[in-house]
Amino acid sequence: MKKLFSFAIALFVTFAASAQTIIYSNNFNSGVGAASIVGNGAIEAVSTAGFGSVFHNAAGGQGVRSNYLLLTDTVFGKLQKSGSKELSIAFWVNKGTAINNFWTPIFSAYGAAPVGGANTWPMMVLQSRLVAQVNCGGWTDLVDADNVNAVNLASAAWLDDAAWHYYTVTFTETAVKIYIDGVVQNAWTLNGTDGHTVGGLFTNGSGLKYICLGGNQAWGWNDPDPAYMFDDLAIYSNALTVAQMNAIMLAKTTTTAIQQTISDTNSQLVGEEFFTTSGAKVGVGSDYSKLKSGIYIKRSVYIDGTIKSTKIVKVEAQ
Repeated sequence: MKKLFSFAIALFVTFAASAQTIIYSNNFNSGVGAASIVGNGAIEAVSTAGFGSVFHNAAGGQGVRSNYLLLTDTVFGKLQKSGSKELSIAFWVNKGTAINNFWTPIFSAYGAAPVGGANTWPMMVLQSRLVAQVNCGGWTDLVDADNVNAVNLASAAWLDDAAWHYYTVTFTETAVKIYIDGVVQNAWTLNGTDGHTVGGLFTNGSGLKYICLGGNQAWGWNDPDPAYMFDDLAIYSNALTVAQMNAIMLAKTTTTAIQQTISDTNSQLVGEEFFTTSGAKVGVGSDYSKLKSGIYIKRSVYIDGTIKSTKIVKVEAQ
């Protein structure tokens, strides 16, 4: 007879109630799904607790515009159709076998595949050195003058410890922020004029159909794709908060389980929902018994407005 054991780890209390809306995700546990590997990338198993199968974009060596994961072409079209004016792109990344990676791209999107060894617009590119560029229904180079600190931080040293780091970029019509491990590295304020706008991502995003994780440098720049390892890619039609980033990171990296914690609120419980660790809602409603074995985030809502999130590890044992 099977016995069910429930464990949980409290993550945090009283975070913002706004939901995370995922428009694309891939945790690589079942391969690359509907995406396709361009070049010599591979799914690899790693020993780091909580990771398992990851995508190594240039397992056979680096090259220019030749080794990346090509996502489905509808991601930015879904964003445009949603009417949202916010976007987040988030993933775990490890330096892997990359060398000379300061100038390398980490994520990019274009209207089509490179032609004649070069890309053009529409485009959006995120660089390893924590800067970005958008040219889609308007453009911005996210220059120093738009940075809230009046100067861009340009560094790839955050990868040098060969540890896993959580990269997040958020876009709204007036702001772009790049975070590493939930800490903002660069933040830009945009006035919406040409040269200072990312608004086209929301109104013209459907034109970005060639979407790449791990490379495909912009324009004709001759910088190689890196050879990073990636996990838990998720693209959202909202701007993640730091609290949400922290919850995702803690759910990924916490490996010690303890017995179910007792709620620290005396208020009446009015609802529960379950989510995967990448933020996707699990379609079982509030019925815990229907969950398969695995790791989940349980979101509990109380009558006084308190929202509590806990990490649930459901184990079936003989």
